[in-house]
Amino acid sequence: MKKLFITLIFLSICKVALADSATLNNGGTTTTRQNIDGNGEFLTVSNNSTLNTGATKPANVTEDNVDVTVESGSTITSTTLSIFANDTSDLTVTNSGTISATGITAIDVKGTTNATIVNNSGGKISSNTNTIRISKTGTNNTTGLTITNSGTITTTTKSAIFGTGANNTATITNKSGGEITNSDSLNATIRVGASSTIVNSGTIKNNVSDDAIKLYGNNATITLKDGGIVVGKIDALARTGSTLKFQHGFGQGYFYETEGDFTLEDLDGNQVVKGSAGSVGQGGSETLDELLGYKSLNIRKSLNRYKKSKSFIEGKDSWGEAYVSNLKRKENNNNLAIGYDHKTFGINLINPLQSSHFMLSLEHSKQDLLQDHSITRYGLLTGLYFPQLKNLGKFETENFVSAGITLNDSERTILTNTTTSGVLNVTDTYETYEVIAGKKFKYFDNLSNINLIPDIGITAGYSLTPSHSESKYFIWDKKHVANLTASLSDEYSIQISENTNLSVGWIGDFRRLITEQKQKYEINGTKATFSPGNELKNEITFAGNIGLKHNFSKHGLISFNLEGSRSTQNTNNIIGYVSMNFKF
Repeated sequence: MKKLFITLIFLSICKVALADSATLNNGGTTTTRQNIDGNGEFLTVSNNSTLNTGATKPANVTEDNVDVTVESGSTITSTTLSIFANDTSDLTVTNSGTISATGITAIDVKGTTNATIVNNSGGKISSNTNTIRISKTGTNNTTGLTITNSGTITTTTKSAIFGTGANNTATITNKSGGEITNSDSLNATIRVGASSTIVNSGTIKNNVSDDAIKLYGNNATITLKDGGIVVGKIDALARTGSTLKFQHGFGQGYFYETEGDFTLEDLDGNQVVKGSAGSVGQGGSETLDELLGYKSLNIRKSLNRYKKSKSFIEGKDSWGEAYVSNLKRKENNNNLAIGYDHKTFGINLINPLQSSHFMLSLEHSKQDLLQDHSITRYGLLTGLYFPQLKNLGKFETENFVSAGITLNDSERTILTNTTTSGVLNVTDTYETYEVIAGKKFKYFDNLSNINLIPDIGITAGYSLTPSHSESKYFIWDKKHVANLTASLSDEYSIQISENTNLSVGWIGDFRRLITEQKQKYEINGTKATFSPGNELKNEITFAGNIGLKHNFSKHGLISFNLEGSRSTQNTNNIIGYVSMNFKF
């Protein structure tokens, strides 16, 4: 009886030493291994405490439904294997502190089912070899493993997340701010087995020439999202059924070097091109028609103001105006219309000649497109204005023709796994040659001072952009753009005082693209053709303006005009003009 009593006491002491559920919160270091061997038990390390047993397994999980929690400031560490789960199910590891190993691995989920590892922001999981190991017990593969990372998972050698077998499956979500890194030329940062899923919005990083992600089994899916960074190749060699998806945002340029065969898909509707995997925002080419149309509209409105000016009426002084505008277009994923913000400063000058009037337009603009792409433009247009060639019944006609060149300085930032930063700044400089010509019919009635019939205009525009190459990956074929515009316009004047005049006016434009919308281009030597939606072929723009003209002396005149416009392509524009009489 005495021996039995001693035995019971001994077993009780052992039970405490080999604790089942335990909370380590003494703020010091615990060196006793924690065996979590009962269904539904837990281990919590908190209050800046440390669990460190040296070479033995500090947290040894041998039962189902176990929770292991490391709170911020606390640590589980060892020289070999820190958290080990063998042939269990429904394990949950939640880390906001540090889980590390100087030897084999920090966490090994061996032959587990439906295990979950959550590394919160600020949490660090590290090892000198394979940091999180997805291994198997005999023929029992690890399945249903979920890893969600918002902190850091890193290793100095081998893999940060390492699947040992082709049939070990995992779902890995690396959130924004999460980092999964290594720098090993022989091992991928992440290696996973069949039917695994990787979703990255954070950073997955290796050396540029090595594998960031390696698929070790078939039918896996990788999704690269948001501004997530990948450094190193994406490898699916000798694998089948692999899918690579992108969700970086509409208009975002990217280029990823891949190995093996992937099915490529862009979830935002961007055109993704094989040979590895790349896409490029089409803002520079897709908006050529639209910007040509706005240049045409600017010329016509400028001529309207000039014809009402003292310079034109007296026919002896030069006339000029300066203007600023802010044009915004909202993106439309359905018809692949790129959104942008286009700011412009320009000067229009007109000088009367004997039978015509010489026009000169200088313009500087910057177009900020979606997803880190900007184009700075410097434009020059010259031409002639013929204010009255002949009369057609009760209609006066006037014509203009202009031609010029625009220098385009493009700069875009793309996402790529071919640089140490995961991004690349690509630049390009190219020219666009433009011709714009128009005719306007103005009704007049000598018997009446009231004219309720608006002016009618027809304008044709053409631009040619020769082929050009960006500094990396993207080559653009030459593009021809031709459009026709029909317009109605009118203006009304009110004499406020002897020296001051108020005017209000409006103009309605219907523009149609008459050439093909297709843009041929290459990404890393792979040819492609981009075709935006047919809805972009047509645009109706309505603009209203108000102007104030004042004679400040018998030799000088100044006028101010403010205009707003809106179009069916979701564009809004505000323009301010200042013009005056002056002599060259």
